[in-house]
Amino acid sequence: MEVKVLKKEGSELIIEVLGEDHTLGNLIAKEALLDPRVEYSSYRIPHPLQDRMEITLVAKQGEDPLKILVDVIDRLVEEVKAFRSLIEEKV
Repeated sequence: MEVKVLKKEGSELIIEVLGEDHTLGNLIAKEALLDPRVEYSSYRIPHPLQDRMEITLVAKQGEDPLKILVDVIDRLVEEVKAFRSLIEEKV
């Protein structure tokens, strides 16, 4: 996986993620929408034959979109760890 910042201006952040698809894009975009600091979040696959995805995050006025993205990813990591623990308990 490789990540590039395509745009970071004011409250808007667009990153490109190589080697990922709808699974990761949808997960991050939907989790970001749950954050009250987020105005808009989405992902797109620019072309189906290219192995890349773009995530767009627009923060509310005065918020740092990069900080929000890091917080969103941290929350997702914790949720996956909790889910793993539940599965390990049951199996």
